[in-house]
Amino acid sequence: MLLIVASPVVNGASSVCPRVQQVSDSSMIIHKADSLRQVDLIDYIVRVIKVKNSKEKRDNSKVRFSLFPAESNMSGGVTVFTSFNIAFLLGDISRTNVSTVYFIPYIAFGGQYGFQLQQNIWLRDNSWNFTGDYFSLNYPQYTWGLGGDRPSENKTLIKCKHLRIHQKALKGILPNLAVGIGYAYDYHYDLSVQKDACGEIINDCMPDNRDHTTSSGLTLPVIYDSRSNTINPEHGLFSSFTYSFYDPVFGSDDRWQSLFFDIRKYVPLTRGKYSILALRSYYWTVISGTPPYFDLPANRWEPVSGSASRGIAQNRYRSDALLYFEAEYRFGITTNGLLGGVVFANIISASQYDTQHFLYWHPAAGAGIRVKFNKYSGMNVMLDYGISKGYQAVYLNIGEAF
Repeated sequence: MLLIVASPVVNGASSVCPRVQQVSDSSMIIHKADSLRQVDLIDYIVRVIKVKNSKEKRDNSKVRFSLFPAESNMSGGVTVFTSFNIAFLLGDISRTNVSTVYFIPYIAFGGQYGFQLQQNIWLRDNSWNFTGDYFSLNYPQYTWGLGGDRPSENKTLIKCKHLRIHQKALKGILPNLAVGIGYAYDYHYDLSVQKDACGEIINDCMPDNRDHTTSSGLTLPVIYDSRSNTINPEHGLFSSFTYSFYDPVFGSDDRWQSLFFDIRKYVPLTRGKYSILALRSYYWTVISGTPPYFDLPANRWEPVSGSASRGIAQNRYRSDALLYFEAEYRFGITTNGLLGGVVFANIISASQYDTQHFLYWHPAAGAGIRVKFNKYSGMNVMLDYGISKGYQAVYLNIGEAF
């Protein structure tokens, strides 16, 4: 999410289109031989509370739940929330992707509270894919202004509330390829900017005599996805391209357009042992018009699921264009799949405002531990530490960053 773990924008769409999938240890349903080798936290929990016939019940279940209390250091304060995930099948696993729903209520000591709902639903034989992101937030947050060279002294507090309704419907047209249409609505209200020098600059980007902004419009997504498990990908390619058009005819304050291109590649490095190189890059830009300040591209507000720019403060870089790269090495620690680890590095650049000039690049790096929470869905508990110049953060959540 936005998060320093999951920004309330947690942050991917799954594969789209009919195809035959390979069933692996991290798939929705695994071979019984694999289930004997693999161990997760739930195995230990059911042993402690002595649940009868637990293995048979789990092997035969088509619905997988994950409920995990988590916390993160978000925008300088500790955020405590519960991450609830459900994974299920609406068709035969050989021809239907796993559907997932996340529900994340949270509260922070800095006055942040709210809830988020994300869904990625696959109908039988991948005939349709429905992805959505909904949240309602009371979200005071810091911002540093526009462009890639904003100094840390520019840190300015803005109080606001944020309502988001994003929904897409995609139809498979070729193996792994789908196109669709969607609706995007973002309403920022009860806006209040801290009174300082940077605050005056930010006020110039806000609407006159209003304490709210509305962006409402249509989206046109195109997705290619060859991953067999979107919760914990072990191989494949994910690529998404979204064109967004906001206009007063849909209730938007202004007319503007944007593009978001996201690509993720997962490369197995060794056979028989869990060892994966995960790569990600995105480009996010405004192509015409002037969006409200809070709807301009900003790190950790990406309009897709996942958690980018770990180790960099949310909102630290905002402009009308962002360019981002990340690499993460994922490896197993125990042979039974219970423990794993990651090391990662990323770099981001915000263009000089109103240009496509990326002059300043900001790196971050970190490492983390993975604990298998549910071996059937592949769901992990992630504990990461990220650091960059002048900033560090700890991330605790379920799932993977991307």
